[in-house]
Amino acid sequence: MMSFDIGLRGPYLLSVITACCATGFLLVGYDNGVFGGLVEAPSFNSTFNYPSENMIGNIVSLYEIGCCIGALSTFVMGEKLGRRMTIIFGAQWMIAGAITQAAAQSVGVLILGRLICGIGMGIINATVPVLQAETSPAISRGKLVAIDLTVLNCGIVISYWIDYAFNFGAPSLKGNSICWRLPIALQCVFIIFIVMCALVIPDTPRWLIKKGRMDEAKEVIARLLNSSTTESQVEKQYNEIKEALDHEQREADRVHGWRGLVAPGGGWSDDSLQTRKRWLLACFIQAAQQLGGINALIYYSSTLFKKSIGLSDKDSALMAGGLNMCLILGSTISIFLIDVVGRKMLLLPCIAGMSAVMVVQTGLVYKTQQPNSDKIYGRAASSMLFIFELFFSIGFQATVWLIPSEVLPLRIRTQGSALSTASNWIMNFAVVKFTPSAIKNIKYRVYIIFAVLNALWLPIIAIYLPETARKSLEDMDRIFSTGDWQQSERQAKIDIETVAD
Repeated sequence: MMSFDIGLRGPYLLSVITACCATGFLLVGYDNGVFGGLVEAPSFNSTFNYPSENMIGNIVSLYEIGCCIGALSTFVMGEKLGRRMTIIFGAQWMIAGAITQAAAQSVGVLILGRLICGIGMGIINATVPVLQAETSPAISRGKLVAIDLTVLNCGIVISYWIDYAFNFGAPSLKGNSICWRLPIALQCVFIIFIVMCALVIPDTPRWLIKKGRMDEAKEVIARLLNSSTTESQVEKQYNEIKEALDHEQREADRVHGWRGLVAPGGGWSDDSLQTRKRWLLACFIQAAQQLGGINALIYYSSTLFKKSIGLSDKDSALMAGGLNMCLILGSTISIFLIDVVGRKMLLLPCIAGMSAVMVVQTGLVYKTQQPNSDKIYGRAASSMLFIFELFFSIGFQATVWLIPSEVLPLRIRTQGSALSTASNWIMNFAVVKFTPSAIKNIKYRVYIIFAVLNALWLPIIAIYLPETARKSLEDMDRIFSTGDWQQSERQAKIDIETVAD
């Protein structure tokens, strides 16, 4: 395999891994945000002959179909290639897609580029959460993923302000297609950086053990702990991973193929590790995030400010850039809360807040769309979008990309991550495809849909999702186990001692 592993150890190794994962998330944010600022840009619309709301929905949303295809492809490919090589493979697709989009002269070529780029993004997006989770200490795993998501939000904000600068800050370029081509092409800088990071890191010890490469796995564990392979901590962590994988494999020997996911206990039943429940939880939490409405705001924030609230083109673009800076504030707050408060206790109040905000927003947007409406309603409706994104980024962003890798058993972690990430992207597609038409046809009522959906998630999370903070990945088998086998808590203690040292 292609590798330029330079032997990084301890915090230096973890920093480069986190930089690799964070850049993967930054690309999600940049690609999500860049079109949000372009769909209302004069140069973009003139190049493609002023596409209709339906066509705009197709151009934007078919990227999500590509992401879904890419995520599902890791179901098989991810386990074969490993975490780092899968990321490199996805990056190659992204570069091809970015170049195709930036060079497009027709809607058809633009959509093709969106699909190709989406496939690469789906491959990367399904893999980097697993890479981060499998190499991070339990005590700080949530914090590191929250940092990744803060970088994602920086990607959204960077893309919006780049769009704004080209379309409203450079009068000499007004109407020139470079105003939308260059913002799309700039993502290649980040793609090259993620490839450079992936080339110089090793694969995860959990994947290496699963592939029978035991000596390599011990070496990587030692490097992550900044210890020698003969130290007891390294041997203990190695044994914990192998013990969990051996037990999972014994459970898996009952059934094979797709039935191992659908009915892992034989017949139509779950197994003693609740494998089916765990991947369904992973898929649910990812789908629920998208159906909550966040990407309706990110992709179409300029459109919402213009058509729902009635601002001018320039003011809408300016407000959209400011709106998405709220994401950075919220995700920065989550860095300090996610491992202390826990995943579940961040999710519940923040989702409740998102639902309440959308109820209020429904009434405010209704008032703004009435003839001779007072401007105070437009200002209040704008503020509701800021509050919604703040609630989301504190409690419903990093948690959603962390929980699947935590609850999934090692045996199906690659496949489960592929399915859960695909569920995120397919629901993202649905929301992004229909939002422009919904804004046009049902107007203010679009917000009440998101209010109801967010309210529905609360009892499901409260009842079925266990707390995963400060627990090792192997310890999840003990939490979900319904049989006699009980995984020890030694690994969490090892992680805590390592961080303390």
